[in-house]
Amino acid sequence: MSTALPLANSVIGTVRSANAGQSGAAAQQAAAAQAAAELEYKRQQDAAQAAAAQAALEQKYREEAAAAERDAQAAAVARQQQAQLEAEAQARQWAHDAELRQQEQELQRQKDETAAAAAAAARAKEMDDYRATQEQTLAQLRAGQDEAVRAKEADAQTQLAQLTAAADAAEQRRLAALRQAVSKTRAGLGARGVTAQDGSGEAILLGLTNSSETERKDAQATDQLKRAAIQQGLDEARRRNLLELSQLADRQRLEYMSKFF
Repeated sequence: MSTALPLANSVIGTVRSANAGQSGAAAQQAAAAQAAAELEYKRQQDAAQAAAAQAALEQKYREEAAAAERDAQAAAVARQQQAQLEAEAQARQWAHDAELRQQEQELQRQKDETAAAAAAAARAKEMDDYRATQEQTLAQLRAGQDEAVRAKEADAQTQLAQLTAAADAAEQRRLAALRQAVSKTRAGLGARGVTAQDGSGEAILLGLTNSSETERKDAQATDQLKRAAIQQGLDEARRRNLLELSQLADRQRLEYMSKFF
């Protein structure tokens, strides 16, 4: 536009100078030329204005495009920064959540261990108490059995002493009866004129002695049978006690195993 204006001004000036020295047709031609020059001037001005407007519009578009590109880049940077901030925040949140879960797991583990230890201690105490009760029951049975056996042994000793006393008394009576019988027999033999050294007298006295000895042996055998019966009673009581203790121990062991295992 700045190049077209001087050219138009030059043309108008030339036309106006020609108009000053002409007349008539020349003047008309000059006027027509002037009009054409003015039209050309106006056209050049319009073209210059259009070019300037186009240039301004293009400059505006370029500026707007540059601004849009800058805005887009800024938005992209902002989005990237926002995404990075969000990712960092998310990572921190995940780390925090993971730490909380770990703390909760550790706390739960400690609670579980405490509960398990308490349960184990309670179970051990229950087992000890149960076993102590069983041992007390076993001890009570053993103590009762021992007392019963001592009483039975004392009674057996009494019976044995009585048997001994009775045997001694029977032996004394046997010997006294034997002596008396021998004396009577000797007296009877003497009255008949028979001495103890005679075969018949000796046979009679020997018969009395053998009969008395047989009586003694029978009494001893009876006494031994009574003593054996007393001892057998004691032995049976002891065996019965041992069997009861063994059965109770086995039953307690089964009860203990079935209760705790």
